[in-house]
Amino acid sequence: MSISNPQRFLRFAANHYELLLRLLDARERSEGELLQLARQHLADAEADPGKLVDQLLALGFLDRVPESDRFEIPLPIERFLRYLQREHHLTSPQQIGSYAAQLAELEQELQAAAERLAEGEIRIILPELADRIERLRHDVNGNKEAITEEVIRFRANRSQRPLRERYAKVVWLWERYLTPLQRLLDTEQVMERQLNSLERTLAVVEARLAAEIPLLAAETRSVLMRLYRMRRQIVADFRESMLELQPLYQRALHESRTARGASLLLERIRRQGLARLALDQVLRVPVSRHEGLFSDLAVKAHLFDLASMRPNEEVLLEQAEDQPVEAATRIDLARLLDELLASRPADVLAWLAERIRAQGGGIRDLLLAYGRAVRRLPTVAGAERRDYVFGDHVLTARVRAVGEAPEEELLDE
Repeated sequence: MSISNPQRFLRFAANHYELLLRLLDARERSEGELLQLARQHLADAEADPGKLVDQLLALGFLDRVPESDRFEIPLPIERFLRYLQREHHLTSPQQIGSYAAQLAELEQELQAAAERLAEGEIRIILPELADRIERLRHDVNGNKEAITEEVIRFRANRSQRPLRERYAKVVWLWERYLTPLQRLLDTEQVMERQLNSLERTLAVVEARLAAEIPLLAAETRSVLMRLYRMRRQIVADFRESMLELQPLYQRALHESRTARGASLLLERIRRQGLARLALDQVLRVPVSRHEGLFSDLAVKAHLFDLASMRPNEEVLLEQAEDQPVEAATRIDLARLLDELLASRPADVLAWLAERIRAQGGGIRDLLLAYGRAVRRLPTVAGAERRDYVFGDHVLTARVRAVGEAPEEELLDE
């Protein structure tokens, strides 16, 4: 579908927006239904509704259904209108996984072009990479919005659908979309390794182009920033989707197990009778029986004996001696960052690890200090990646020095 005159297209959409929203209510409509709907939305009662239907067809708002006399809204127009209504469509995990495969192919092409310094090829590959990254980000975000909308519809239940039908939709969303997406985003899976590899490749290409073609180095840097943003956002969107849907999914499983158990129990009663269940033994149903009871006088005498009882020996609780309490080790991060800025070491993480280890700090102090240094100080990352041993932990990061251009870095443990 191509739009010959975008201004006319958008002007018609603005003037007949309510009509377009009504067209979304049904997948297909006959010509008579279209004429009746057009007549309801004409400002002039004497206007011809057939002319309005012809405009819908001419501008691309409607298509004819193949081998039929019915009409439907083209998919791009439907998605555009639903986006304006904040109604999002679901993208399958298989399609999201295919983006990772496409990114891997483009990464190999970018490596080959960067080795030859083929400027023309690099200018073609970088926009393709950015497009795939943005598609992946928007599709995962669209799934999150669609799942959130479904949860809102579940709780509101304005359509008065049966509870079983609503729970079936929850289970379908969980098993069809969230569970496969969780496997895709797992840190041990192929997609995560491909994105890590692409991140390293973009950093190496940026460093190589910085000296030869600075403009392309800036474009490469922009694609790398898009990759950082996409990785953060898809994880956040997935977690939010889980938080929205998981309570309903667990409730659906509980309701399903309860209903299944009750059904089996009723079927057993029908076939074998209620006596076969032996409820008095299973549920411990209380029964009445006659036994001897203590008299009130005997209980009162026993309480008097307890009240007058004196222990044979006296037990004193000695006061605990005052023990000096060792103060918890606390790292002054502000002072540490001031010393870092003044020292300007060639390797920020190694310098911080040495100082924090000497002050008795732990891995949490090191990660906190390093994160603040990257965000607040003018640090510059090099192309070399090193492993840093801190106690029982091994940290991998690019070597950073205190410089002029601040940037963001991801740290893997």
